[in-house]
Amino acid sequence: MNLLIHNATIFTNDDDNTILQDVSLVIEGNRIIEVGPRLELVERYRDYRRINAAGKLVMPGLINTHNHFYSTFARGLSLPVTPRNFHEILKFLWWKLDKALDLEAVYYSALVMALGAVKGGVTAVIDHHASPNAVEGSLDQIEEALSLVGLRGILCYEISDRDGIEVRKEGLLENERFARKCELERQEDPDYPFDAMVGLHASFTLEDETLELAAELSNTLGKGCHIHLLEDQVDQRITREKYEYGVVARLLKFGILGEKSLTAHGIYLNEQGMGILADTGTMLAHNPRSNMNNAVGRADIFAMLDQGILVGLGSDGMSGSITPDILTAYLLHKHDLKNPNVGWSEIEELALKNNPEIFLRISGQKVGKIIPGYLADVIIVDYYPPTPMTSENFWGHVLFGILEAPVDTSIINGRLVMENKIFPDIDEEEIAAEAHMVAQEVWRRFYENS
Repeated sequence: MNLLIHNATIFTNDDDNTILQDVSLVIEGNRIIEVGPRLELVERYRDYRRINAAGKLVMPGLINTHNHFYSTFARGLSLPVTPRNFHEILKFLWWKLDKALDLEAVYYSALVMALGAVKGGVTAVIDHHASPNAVEGSLDQIEEALSLVGLRGILCYEISDRDGIEVRKEGLLENERFARKCELERQEDPDYPFDAMVGLHASFTLEDETLELAAELSNTLGKGCHIHLLEDQVDQRITREKYEYGVVARLLKFGILGEKSLTAHGIYLNEQGMGILADTGTMLAHNPRSNMNNAVGRADIFAMLDQGILVGLGSDGMSGSITPDILTAYLLHKHDLKNPNVGWSEIEELALKNNPEIFLRISGQKVGKIIPGYLADVIIVDYYPPTPMTSENFWGHVLFGILEAPVDTSIINGRLVMENKIFPDIDEEEIAAEAHMVAQEVWRRFYENS
């Protein structure tokens, strides 16, 4: 489909944060080909499908760099045991919930959250999945759900030793199978909207042999690893007790780190660990809402950025959208450090600049900017600035206006995914009803095993 978006105010997210008034945007197939004067482009591309932005804000779609689609079915779930710390949250909630998932649950959990992601302005997600009793084909189920919605994604299966050798083996095979499938698809279509990583839970649930196998697979596939890193002190404590190494040093030893590898959290990273991540080019996703929800602490993103680590922003399954995480990140660091002057430019860097860079480094796909040659991942937001909006003050409009404004239209990979807040050919009420039925079975299995 060829599209012409006209009568628009466009935030390009280029290096100068350029804002263009009363312009048109031309999309051919799945790429942006031209941004320019409204009337001139309307005349030149008169045969293209037209979308009148009516003066609304047009900007690149947002990217979520660490998510768990399967967490959808934790919504409203009551725990029979009250967890006292993060390790018990894992044992009593997440490690029981993921075991209760079947392939149908994997599909519907991804489908529901994908719809929410698009409504929140997200056009691309890096997901981390676990379903120990439904491993084979689980990434296909997520891909199918995201394809129905139109969301772009990088997927992986979470390898761990907590469920035994056979499940570990299945996890390795699922990552390999899906990665090779994506590689074949990209031979036919270089802009195929899905890619793969090698997923790993965390150092304290991974034996040495598992890390060796994961690193070998990562090297064979040419894909980075996606792993939780020092989200809580339990990761460091158990790793040292069992393996006599610190977490970062251990991951370095086994070849898990690298320029295409993505870590999540990093709350208990020390200066030496940050240095290793920086030296290896390893990336990190900051997840402020999840960290506050689990009461595990605050990641020192300022020290990480100073060390040269590419730090992005994720939701960690709290929602598909990251707009709440952007605002939380902005407020969390100020509050915790009792300093009203920290975090302004850094959170902007994470959300608008680094997230697209992380996605590019992993997938090779140019998203996150509205400039010719980039993939057409674009959103139209119901935002009419009540004060002057310039390149210099745009971030202020994001924090205190745009994040709360409804997304009207979403275009992903050139596809009109949502228009006038409606998903064409998708019955959201029916999907919610189906998900409700599936969730009841998931919860039944959850409580049976509690």
